[in-house]
Amino acid sequence: MTLSWNEPSSDGGSPILGYHVDRKEKNSILWQKISKALVIGNIFKSTGLVDGIAYEYRVTAENMAGLSKPSKPSEPMYALDPIDRPGQPVALNITRHEVTVSWTKPEGDGGFSITGYTVERREMPNGRWLKANFNNILETIYTVSGLIEDATYEFRVFARNSAGAVSASSLPSEAITCRDDIEEPKLDVDSIYSSNVVVMAGEVFKLEANVTGRPLPSLVWTKEGKELEDTAKIEIKTTDFHSTLINKDSLRRDGGAFTLTASNPATNEKGVSDSRALNVPVVAKDLVILPTFKMVFSTFSVMAGDDLKIDVPYVACPKATAAWFKDGAILKETTRVNAESTDKNLLLVIKESCRDDVGTYTIKLTNNAGEASTDISVFVLDKPGPPTGPITLDDVTADSVVLSWSPPQYDGGCSINNYIVEKRDTSTTNWQIVSATVARTTIKAVRLKTGCEYQFRIAAENRYGKSSALLSEAIIAQYPFEVPSSPRSVVVQSATKETMVVVWDQPSTDGGSKILGYHLELKERNSILWAKQNKQLIPEPRFKVVGLEEGIEYEFRVYAENIVGLSKASNISEMQVARDPCDRPGKPEAVIVTRNQVTLRWTKPEYDAGIKITGYVVEKKEGSGRWMKASFANVLETEFVVTGLIEDQVYEFRVIARNAAGVFSQPSDSTGPVIARNSFVAPSPATEVMVSTITKDSMVVTWERPTNDGGSPIQGYVVEKRDKDGVRWTRCNKRNVSELRFRVTGLLESHSYEFRVSGENAAGVGTPSTPTIYYKALDPIFKPGPPNNPKVVDTSRSTVSLKWGKPIYDGGCEIQSYIVEACNGASDEWFMCTPPTGISDTKFTVKRLLEKHEYQFRVCAINKIGVGEHADVPGKILLEEKLESPDLELDADMRKMINIRSASTLRLFVPVRGRPAPEVKWGKADGEIKETAQIDNTGSYASLVIENVDRFDSGKYTLTAENAIGVKSIFISVRVLDSPSPPTNFIVKEITKNSVSLTWEPPLLDGGSKIKHYIVEKRESTRKVYSPVTVCNKMSWKVEPLPEGGIFFFRVMAENEYGVGLPVKTLQPIKISEKPQPPGKVSVLDVTKSTVTLTWEKPEHDGGSRISYYEVELSPKDSDAWTVCTSVKGLETVVTNLLKGEEYQFRIVAVNEKGKSDPRQLVQSVVTKDLVIEPAVRPKVSTYHVQVGYDVKIEVPVAGHPKPTITWTKDGAALKQTTRVNVTDSLQHTTLTIKDATKDDGGMYSINVANAHGSKDATIEVITLDRPGPPTGPVQFEDISAESITLNWEPPSYTGKWMKASFANVMETEFEITGLTEDNKYDFRVIARNAAGAVSKPSESTGSITAKDEVDPPNYETD
Repeated sequence: MTLSWNEPSSDGGSPILGYHVDRKEKNSILWQKISKALVIGNIFKSTGLVDGIAYEYRVTAENMAGLSKPSKPSEPMYALDPIDRPGQPVALNITRHEVTVSWTKPEGDGGFSITGYTVERREMPNGRWLKANFNNILETIYTVSGLIEDATYEFRVFARNSAGAVSASSLPSEAITCRDDIEEPKLDVDSIYSSNVVVMAGEVFKLEANVTGRPLPSLVWTKEGKELEDTAKIEIKTTDFHSTLINKDSLRRDGGAFTLTASNPATNEKGVSDSRALNVPVVAKDLVILPTFKMVFSTFSVMAGDDLKIDVPYVACPKATAAWFKDGAILKETTRVNAESTDKNLLLVIKESCRDDVGTYTIKLTNNAGEASTDISVFVLDKPGPPTGPITLDDVTADSVVLSWSPPQYDGGCSINNYIVEKRDTSTTNWQIVSATVARTTIKAVRLKTGCEYQFRIAAENRYGKSSALLSEAIIAQYPFEVPSSPRSVVVQSATKETMVVVWDQPSTDGGSKILGYHLELKERNSILWAKQNKQLIPEPRFKVVGLEEGIEYEFRVYAENIVGLSKASNISEMQVARDPCDRPGKPEAVIVTRNQVTLRWTKPEYDAGIKITGYVVEKKEGSGRWMKASFANVLETEFVVTGLIEDQVYEFRVIARNAAGVFSQPSDSTGPVIARNSFVAPSPATEVMVSTITKDSMVVTWERPTNDGGSPIQGYVVEKRDKDGVRWTRCNKRNVSELRFRVTGLLESHSYEFRVSGENAAGVGTPSTPTIYYKALDPIFKPGPPNNPKVVDTSRSTVSLKWGKPIYDGGCEIQSYIVEACNGASDEWFMCTPPTGISDTKFTVKRLLEKHEYQFRVCAINKIGVGEHADVPGKILLEEKLESPDLELDADMRKMINIRSASTLRLFVPVRGRPAPEVKWGKADGEIKETAQIDNTGSYASLVIENVDRFDSGKYTLTAENAIGVKSIFISVRVLDSPSPPTNFIVKEITKNSVSLTWEPPLLDGGSKIKHYIVEKRESTRKVYSPVTVCNKMSWKVEPLPEGGIFFFRVMAENEYGVGLPVKTLQPIKISEKPQPPGKVSVLDVTKSTVTLTWEKPEHDGGSRISYYEVELSPKDSDAWTVCTSVKGLETVVTNLLKGEEYQFRIVAVNEKGKSDPRQLVQSVVTKDLVIEPAVRPKVSTYHVQVGYDVKIEVPVAGHPKPTITWTKDGAALKQTTRVNVTDSLQHTTLTIKDATKDDGGMYSINVANAHGSKDATIEVITLDRPGPPTGPVQFEDISAESITLNWEPPSYTGKWMKASFANVMETEFEITGLTEDNKYDFRVIARNAAGAVSKPSESTGSITAKDEVDPPNYETD
């Protein structure tokens, strides 16, 4: 609602600073202040209202002296939606002195029924709107009389509802000229009469039609040529523009053709109108219609005590039987509640409604065609029922108690506004209000008297009134608690030479009342006096004591306090010396972590406080538990092994240093979470286990290292044996074997043994190797057999490469070496190719052979007995160079897709063949191979190793081998199972003042798994951390709500089964804003023949982004083409270079970084011409009072065009302006400002306003209020005696100026002035004020008057 008011009749001698506005509901007694700051001006907009509630308002003025009394309350006004305007009036009939207009109802009635209309008329072209009706108009038609012949009028209509709200005016009617027009009659008949009208015998049928014509036509009903008259059976109702025929108790003979004839004097010129028949005869026969309700509303509200009438229209034929039910039971009719029915309506009348009438009413209609039912809800608006008890009394103290209750079961049809809580001392009968504005169902009643017994009562209040009260039980105001027990475990946590931090545990019991705080006392070791250290309650179980003396030992004790009082003192703490602690040790580092122990290492404190560090204390914490000692003896070194840990338990560790003075340091930083588990596993089995050097009681077992050490270095090996005749494995070595061979002794001769080897690291013994074959414990006595399957592996023009297997029989002892021999076919002589001692390997390349020669080869083995039989290489070998195209061999696994988890190592190994040895190159089909990749290419193989692979290592890897014979290429597909790459095409699609719409496309790399969803996050530009917005399955999202004007970054990440991928981000911050709303009201400040000065208001909303500038557009009046004439940042501009006498339209557009607003157009067009306005000056008041030393500001409205020249004078002389006294002029005001007023600033100020069209003057008096000046000398001495002297002097020349003697308006020309000082001299003068508020100049002074009683001298008369 928008309020306005008039200024006070008197400002109290000081300008009005502003106003305060109060509001209350109609049925409430509580006024609420709704203006947060002083309201400048006399208009205020009241917001936050509740629909349908009536409100009253009052206003209080404020000046320098304070607040005035509140104004009288306004009339109650309902907070309702405005009524829609009625339809545009249409003229139905026009004569030379009357016009009949009709209109349509408003589409929206504001929630209350329309109770009437007001019609206004205006004579064209420049007349004012005048009220045309002086009684309420109930229908949507009205005849306006008393008009002037041949005058042209417009008409408009206002609607009013039952709440008193008035709509905006309708659109004006078309211009209507008052004269007698002639128009032939016309009939308008509803389409339902275009076919037979069928009714059931005994029922009623109705025929009706609308008619127009000028003058008003006469209407006649006929049937089969006979004129019908209004009778008891046939009822004819005719108005100026409508006629209705109603036939009751229809019989068969009542059927037929009915004719309505309209005629008026227009027949003289245009003839008689054709009659309009009702088309076809009316046939009377039975009609069957299923009962149907035609309800508009299903909910009805009524004030308690008012009558409620529910009208339910329906259709049924034959007539239906109606039954009413309430809440499922048959409605019981009484003298207050009764139901009625007619042929078309059902009526339920409830007189003097009460809360018992609330409920659901059901109507059931039944006839031969069927039945129908509907429900109606009835609410009775009343004061609520009492709150629901009982009243719970909690938190009882010596002076307060907390009351709780439940809301009323019946709320009166609206929400509960507040509760009224009252208390009563049970020794009296007087109730006192605790609070009348309780919004919740609980309150703390305070200011009770300790030991007194109280009873409480509570009433609920809604907008309709106050309920009956709910009473509580009586209760005594006293504490039900005890003092707490003593605090526990008082210890000194840390100490310096001047301070100590003391901590303790809470008492075991709080006495039933919350601990309010603690008190701490200390004493020196050799003292008996305890000194309190805290000036206020200590809220936490911790306190820092300051002001200690270095080297002195102190002890402490603590008291707890609750609402009842102090506890007993705690046990005394241990003695603590006031010395500076040493620095903290360095952060401990978990060097070795196993499943049951952790090795910690740290650095010494940088500063030892001048006393040597004597040891350390190590502490540990399990999960979120407490810190506990982990070392129970003094730790001298900076390394310690914490033992006794639980596997897989999370621990943290820290270290405290201690010096020789017994002073502990602060704890070091924590190691952070450490999980007690081995960071490695047992090694894999040993490989290539072999047995050699066999004797009758020993054998030598050799092996190779495991392929995987489990993450921990191999500490040794375990060798086991099993006799062929036994079933158990027995360990051969008592101590770990660090070498890769071990001599097993103590064997039984001729027994067969198998062996296996296991590796051992910090995690334990690994899986044993595969057992060897059985070896018999015998001394070797034979030469070895021939090597197995010797063959040629490769040849060239000068070399032959041979390969063979070990002899099947080694002669009972280890094969020591092999000898290779060759024979040139040309000489048939064998020569040794290997050294005489032989070679240990089972392959050998024979070099320096002759090209084009044929050779034969043989191989023999050697053991400790000697050289065994030789084995011949089959065939003769012709030495010549072989040419072979490149070939790359891929195993079956590498031909498929290779899947590898991220952070793993990719190893690709491909054998290469070709003569000459081909050149090998690795590549990647869709990119480049990582620079960190390890590539090893030889003539026989190619390998690629990439460590710590990620999603970008996926793709097709190519391997190309090329020599002189040809080229061979293969590709290997690798898929790294990783989280996805960033989404692509990330776009900010739309930005509004509270939302941002984002779109994106799937990542280029899905990480080898289907994308599960996307994660959207945001980050304010002033923060570093992103916060989640949503998780979605689509590729767009609208982020809302966002704070208007906020600046954000956004990012989106894809997630698959392997985790969350890389984000895609907005590169620049996004400001949450949109284009602004249109500027406010546009006004014209000035017009000349070539310029127009415009001003406008800021937009109500800037779209969340600062307005950059405004564009001013103009258009000739009859043109639709707008052009930008200027752009400005302010709210005012001068449009120049306009054509004299042209008419222009103007509009303003606001622009921010998001775009342009819709334009705001100047309401009227502007003609460029020089305005001629005579000068005028209109002071608001004629006298201003100012106290010396204070400021005064006199603002005087002025007018005139061209802009007038303004001249100020004081006491007839030109006003001299200084830094203290200055004048400022604007288009509409001239302002005199006087800072730190002095007595010389008082006087008469004149203002002259002049331009080419005249001159005007005004006078203002400024009265300065100050202490008087000194009396006027010299001081004269008279009547001097030994005991007295008489002094005489003159009054001060400055008396502090004139002051008000009357503080209320003086209506008569006589006034009694009181409060004068006897024998003081006074001057008096009078100022007049008229009804317009204008003030005259002061009258002449009375002259000096002495305040004293008039005494007549004695008068004697003698005969």
